[in-house]
Amino acid sequence: MAGGSKKGVFCFLLIFLLGSSFLPVLVAQNTRPNQRVGFISPKEWALLPKEAYVGDQVELRLTIAPSVELLPSSVDFVSKEYEADEVWGSSDFAFRYKFLAQQEAADVSLHRVSLQRVEGGYSLSLVLTPWLPQKIELGYFNLLSLPEVQDFVAGTSSKFLLVQLPQIEIASLSEKVGAVQLRPVAPPVLVPGSIYVVYGLAIGALLLLIALIVVLARFQQVRLFFKSLAAGIRLSRNYKWVQRQLRKLASQQLEGKDLAAGLEFIARTYLEGRFGRSFQAAATSEIMFLLDEIFVGMLSDEQLEVVEGLCNLLHRCDYLRYAPAATLESGEQASLIQRLGEYIDFMEGKQ
Repeated sequence: MAGGSKKGVFCFLLIFLLGSSFLPVLVAQNTRPNQRVGFISPKEWALLPKEAYVGDQVELRLTIAPSVELLPSSVDFVSKEYEADEVWGSSDFAFRYKFLAQQEAADVSLHRVSLQRVEGGYSLSLVLTPWLPQKIELGYFNLLSLPEVQDFVAGTSSKFLLVQLPQIEIASLSEKVGAVQLRPVAPPVLVPGSIYVVYGLAIGALLLLIALIVVLARFQQVRLFFKSLAAGIRLSRNYKWVQRQLRKLASQQLEGKDLAAGLEFIARTYLEGRFGRSFQAAATSEIMFLLDEIFVGMLSDEQLEVVEGLCNLLHRCDYLRYAPAATLESGEQASLIQRLGEYIDFMEGKQ
């Protein structure tokens, strides 16, 4: 009986030791999916930028050399965009299949994956956004989730081509700036001397507003002022033109017909510019009536004398132009030019 007890204890210990030896292997095997899986370890990897913070969009770039071709020879680059909830927890192990531990899906968002053929293998790029400041286990990425790869390697022995992703560390921005609590609200900072600029702009705006109100209140007066100013400029140019033309006639020795034509043109052009009425087409006998109509019969004796003198001068010019035997008398050229200048000066208030 004692001998049988010893043999039983010995067998129990032997079975216990053998079970203890194979238990980790069995557990490890049970942690992996039962489907056919091909695992790929990256030759090298890099996180761009190297210092990543919460909310930054980063790129995880890996160089892999799988045992099978992933793309046809005519294709060198493929890419796929991911929605926010497309890959987390999906049955095709598209992203983050965890064998030993699970993390919340909100730790990282996957935006885009691209695969490019390079010398000696392929370059795998994952564009991510981390949401927690910690070390994050990304797990694995299934290359067959890319449609082009799936179509090309369909029928191979592997149902999954899982690329092992590295652990990335996301820093806290508060640690970098040394802030551990929210800062109190700070008032706006004024640049030295800028307050005077603000005061100056405010005063300028006030003065501009006052000027605008005054202009609107006296719009009619302002309009008349500018109208009068424009008329004054126009009359001044008209008078200066007459003076230049008279000096030009005085510097030439002309026959009676040519002198009369020049004087009539100057006189009629001046009257049109001065009174805004048509005098070029009017007969000489009508000019007296036109001027009387313009002044509404309110001409003084002196003004009437000037108007009559101007009309007489135009009649003399008509005689010199159209009478066959008409000639200038001695000194008449200078006299006619002087008289026209005096009549115009009187109308301009120069005398």
